[in-house]
Amino acid sequence: MENYFKSWMAHPISKIFMATNFIFAVLFIVSVPSFVKEHITQDAVSIGGKKYDLSDVKESSPIAYSKFQSEYKSLLKNTYGEFAQDKLFELVAKEKNLKPSEVLTQGLVVKEPSEEDIINVYMANKDQLGGKSLAETRDKIVGFLKNQQEQEFSRNRYKEIITKYPVDFLIKEPDIVRVTVAEKNNPSIGPKDAKITIIEFSDFECPFCKRSQDVNRQLREKYKGQIRWVFRDFPLPFHQDAMYAHMAANCSIEEGKYWDVFNVLFENTGNLSKSNVDSLVLNTGVSKTKYQSCMKNQNKLKAEIESDIQDGQKVGVSGTPAFFINGIFVSGALPFENFDEIIQKELKQ
Repeated sequence: MENYFKSWMAHPISKIFMATNFIFAVLFIVSVPSFVKEHITQDAVSIGGKKYDLSDVKESSPIAYSKFQSEYKSLLKNTYGEFAQDKLFELVAKEKNLKPSEVLTQGLVVKEPSEEDIINVYMANKDQLGGKSLAETRDKIVGFLKNQQEQEFSRNRYKEIITKYPVDFLIKEPDIVRVTVAEKNNPSIGPKDAKITIIEFSDFECPFCKRSQDVNRQLREKYKGQIRWVFRDFPLPFHQDAMYAHMAANCSIEEGKYWDVFNVLFENTGNLSKSNVDSLVLNTGVSKTKYQSCMKNQNKLKAEIESDIQDGQKVGVSGTPAFFINGIFVSGALPFENFDEIIQKELKQ
């Protein structure tokens, strides 16, 4: 047997076979632990000896999971964006024999601002200048106007660069997380059979909620007939006048004046004292007798509002405004584009 083994070893093919096996063995020893570490084990939390991972978060708290995914995607995009910008500057710098720091300013010539421009800036900001004269603020205004020129030049240069070297973010879209949110016969705008239902939890005294109303109106106008918009009360406990305002609004439903009252209350977010709320509501044409009669039943009114709050909290609402677009959670007074992107995708399904 020994002689046979020596004879077999002398053959070149046998050496290749053993070498290959050795390499595979080494690769197995090195790669398997790293594979297990990266793909089998997961980030998790241990509570009382029991391990929980993101799948558990998704199941028990879909809103928290959705926020995590959204923030993770945003972080990835910011990280890749910074990396891409540095690489773009390196490409252009090499092409033009420049330093990367010179790419956005090459060829920049800053002109002295005209007297007319200086005066216009001064007059537009006079109230914020603490009573200082034009002579006292001239240097700062000139610096501001020159800085504007530099920024405009850099923006245009960057547009030229990304036109020549397009940047695409190849980031996987996060899983869509939907939660079921009941309407419970709350005030709504739009057809009941609309493909998109948006449920808004908001607070008449919340300045961010007031800010979001412009975007909300734009969405309803653009997608008229395609969106059903439902409003649910969520007065925050630290807004002292909010509960009364929400009660007053609900007392206008029976007379078909809810959305008139809704608009006027948001127009006066910073001034919702009881007397002013009463005045605002009655000015919309609500019957004084019916309104006063309705407002006497405060326990019933508060119970309905608190039901909205509890339902919101159950699905993860902790602040206002909060929206659910076909069950997809959107938090805060975000730009029009954020809502529009989700709606467009939902309409295509």
